[in-house]
Amino acid sequence: MITPNSLNPPSAWNRLANPVTGICSGIKVDLEPVLLVAHPDDETIGASGCMGRLRNPTVVFLTDGAPRDPGLRSPRATGSRARYARLRHDEAIAALALAGVTTDRILFLGGVDQEAIHEIALLAERFASLLAQIQPDIVLTHSYEGGHPDHDAAALVVAVSNRMLARQGKTTPEVLEMTSYHLRDGKCVTGEFLPRDWGQASAEEELAIQLSPEEQVRKEQMLSAYISQQVVLARFSIGLERLRPAPAYDFTSAPHPGKLWYESLGWPMTGERWREIAAGFLADFEENPCA
Repeated sequence: MITPNSLNPPSAWNRLANPVTGICSGIKVDLEPVLLVAHPDDETIGASGCMGRLRNPTVVFLTDGAPRDPGLRSPRATGSRARYARLRHDEAIAALALAGVTTDRILFLGGVDQEAIHEIALLAERFASLLAQIQPDIVLTHSYEGGHPDHDAAALVVAVSNRMLARQGKTTPEVLEMTSYHLRDGKCVTGEFLPRDWGQASAEEELAIQLSPEEQVRKEQMLSAYISQQVVLARFSIGLERLRPAPAYDFTSAPHPGKLWYESLGWPMTGERWREIAAGFLADFEENPCA
């Protein structure tokens, strides 16, 4: 359930969408982004090419990529959760180095994989503080689509962080989305936003960014750096990335009809429980004007 921001597109979006000087032109666009992604590898899946076409990207990970339940970790993972979290961290550093992102621009907010919604207040506060320090032009994050509970939590964190900054009279960055994955017609769909007839923004609001041969090679190399995730990453294509302005989501309503992708996997979190927690957090946020 969203209200598309289509009547008055943001200025950064206009610059990105310009066919002559925008992000599809092959010219680097003088806009500084912060990427908030749920886990190490999400930034490469959705935006490795975009990162290379923007100025000084900062990549922020909502979680450490290491679930508490060993059964939810990579089959290549061994040892403790802390050891797996360190592996995910090191893979992210190696992958992002290939995109020219230095370690001072790679940050972790401290959430636990699969549990970000339980830590939503703290994570939103931390991210709002980062935005106030960095003052980026745009934030690039996941869409609210029911693919992974942490992806949806990232979308919620960004929305609330901007409201926190606005309450403090501070400048708020424009929010854009990249594609991840969702359930459609009984299958996991990657690299596309939810269809328009499911209440999502229209295709006219999307940018389809064709990666150059060099960018595709780099993306393959970055994905290969995530050695522990190779089984999962095999489903994602490398030739095209999509962006759109983030709509104004109703996080208390389901992102689409029917079962969500993460519900189909039998994970502990359900969409109903996720929305219940989100609704409680948003109610508290509205009641506390100092937040």
